[in-house]
Amino acid sequence: MKKEITEPARLIYEALSKLLLIKSIEHLTVNDIIRESGVSRATFYRHFLDKYDVMTSYYKSILENTLFTFNAGVPWRDAVCSIYGVIRDNSKFFQNAFRCEDANSLKCYIYSMSREFHLEILKRNGVDTSDWKVVWILESQIYGGLEITDRWIKGGAKESVEELVDVLTLSIPSVFVKYFS
Repeated sequence: MKKEITEPARLIYEALSKLLLIKSIEHLTVNDIIRESGVSRATFYRHFLDKYDVMTSYYKSILENTLFTFNAGVPWRDAVCSIYGVIRDNSKFFQNAFRCEDANSLKCYIYSMSREFHLEILKRNGVDTSDWKVVWILESQIYGGLEITDRWIKGGAKESVEELVDVLTLSIPSVFVKYFS
């Protein structure tokens, strides 16, 4: 179920989006976001913990309209193409978001969300997700896909979304292909 985005959160997301076009998340401050959004400090902290929480929350709202549509019956390839289309269309934003590689980074959040999402799909299909081999195979695929995505983003998203998704699809372990087609 989609969570409604409040007006203050929308203003904060818009401010973050605008600011990430010109500088990396590491160089942004909460004050920058507050100033750009026009919300008060109290309003900011009522909605978010910090600038990283804004970024990951914003990304999750993107996922709900793209990749997570797979759960509603959208074909896997279409759902994956839709998230990469958003990334390509906002490549400067994602380049600046991906510059940060610490524990609060968008990249770490994407890894965590992808792992959870994929494990849930496997579990729904009767795969024993408590088996360490299953988990490690999946984590290897997610990590590798994320590294390819990182290269694609930082390289300016020159390859088409369809070509990128072809590469990512070919990297799905054969034991899992039937669940992601």
